[in-house]
Amino acid sequence: MLKQMQSVTEAQYMQEHARIKPILDAEAAIRGKLAQLDRQVKEAREQSDSDHAMKSLGADLLWQGWHHRMRRQLNTELAQATAKKLMAMDRLRKSFGRKHAVQTMSREATEQKKADQRKRRDAQLMKF
Repeated sequence: MLKQMQSVTEAQYMQEHARIKPILDAEAAIRGKLAQLDRQVKEAREQSDSDHAMKSLGADLLWQGWHHRMRRQLNTELAQATAKKLMAMDRLRKSFGRKHAVQTMSREATEQKKADQRKRRDAQLMKF
């Protein structure tokens, strides 16, 4: 029975592990977009310092407005992805704990069975 439980808990753990991968990928993609936005902002600041035409037309203010909206949106998405990841990690930890507990029980049962067999064998040898 422990072998069956071990197989089931292993399968549940692998299922939880597979569920977390897309969440981690999404979080990494959002972090990549934020890094790209940071690079764009840095480049835009360097350009706007030398480009007085952009300032006179107000393009720099439009850019800043877009930048702030985009950063807010990406940070919101990142917070949501992080919340999903934390919930998934909690489920993964519980699943791992179950798997580990069943493995430990199975190992201990096997060791106990071997010890019992040794005791019976020793007892039979003592009778002779």
